[in-house]
Amino acid sequence: MIRKIFTALIILLPGGMYAQEIGANFNHDPEIIDMAYLRKTPVEWIRTTPYIFEYINGAKDPATEPGLQQLIEAKKAGYKVAFGFRWDFRKYKLPIPAPGSAEEKKYFATVAAILNRVGASIDIFKLGNEPNLETMEEDLQVNAEGIVPLVRFTERLLNEVVEPYYRQHPQLTRPDVYAGSLPALFEKEQQQKPGVTGLIRLAQNNSRIKGLAIHLHISDSLDMEKAFRFVRTIMPDKPIIVPEFSLFRLYNQHVSDELGSSEAGIAFARKYNYPPDMKLYEWYSKVNTEKVSAEEWERMFASRSWFPPHFMKTYYRYFRQYGVVLATYGYLSQSAPAKVTPGTGIWFVNPIFPMKSLQKQADGSYTPNPLWFNDFVDIVHYGAKK
Repeated sequence: MIRKIFTALIILLPGGMYAQEIGANFNHDPEIIDMAYLRKTPVEWIRTTPYIFEYINGAKDPATEPGLQQLIEAKKAGYKVAFGFRWDFRKYKLPIPAPGSAEEKKYFATVAAILNRVGASIDIFKLGNEPNLETMEEDLQVNAEGIVPLVRFTERLLNEVVEPYYRQHPQLTRPDVYAGSLPALFEKEQQQKPGVTGLIRLAQNNSRIKGLAIHLHISDSLDMEKAFRFVRTIMPDKPIIVPEFSLFRLYNQHVSDELGSSEAGIAFARKYNYPPDMKLYEWYSKVNTEKVSAEEWERMFASRSWFPPHFMKTYYRYFRQYGVVLATYGYLSQSAPAKVTPGTGIWFVNPIFPMKSLQKQADGSYTPNPLWFNDFVDIVHYGAKK
């Protein structure tokens, strides 16, 4: 009955003529792409964004890197691929290189080498990953030439590398190209950065760019509304993709709560023999070191008054409303620290298969996340029907 009601509500929303496909996100680690687990849901898309500086600095070889082969094998198996790079300029304290400089030539040659390996396997190419967080602040601002270095670099990546590669290989289908991916667009600080508004305008005005990629790691649906409305004031109609989405910020707000902060929480603590004043981050540490059952995991979140069940479907309704054509969700555990503190980012609640936190099933396979699995399968099915 719940599924029928959800379907009826979706049909009534605007944008019903467009597909809102849902896929699996493997983030910066293509080596963990696992076909056996992809087959456990009806996803048709995968997304990955390797750390480009690992290739630029020689730690990985574009010609032999196993993670890239995993992407190629997924494409051979029939999956569609959304691909791009994470440019960690801020991490390495690097300015964006000047046009035509030796540094830019080195960077672009590395991109070209990777395209030589995987270019035939890409359906969507994203021109960046969270550049408003991963770029030095001065390169997000207008410089003395009246240029925003990030925006210029992004456009040059398209003009000097991506377009020439596919022109030189006319037997290949050129992927759709998206600018972004921009996170935290509900924050006024981000909305006011020239690098952010410049990338959205680039997506809007450049006919060779299909649309914009954004990330929605939020604390509630109001964040989503603000982000989408901001984008649509600059880019009214072009498609949006959402390579990452989660309630990460919501989890972080409650990491220091006590298990017994409510009657339901006290009952949970009593059932599993925890002290009621145990902090949630302490329970998370136990989860990531010893692993817990799916039942305990589900009961703990059910005891939290702040946790919104079926929020996956809330996301999908917003995707429908604001013209999102593809969204990919965290699929396998990546970050799951054994020692969780009040300052730890709580990413490990998200994955469809949180194998670093949940006990395995009787047959030895990874346990699906009971918080998300059924709703995820529902929205994947619905997107595939459009």
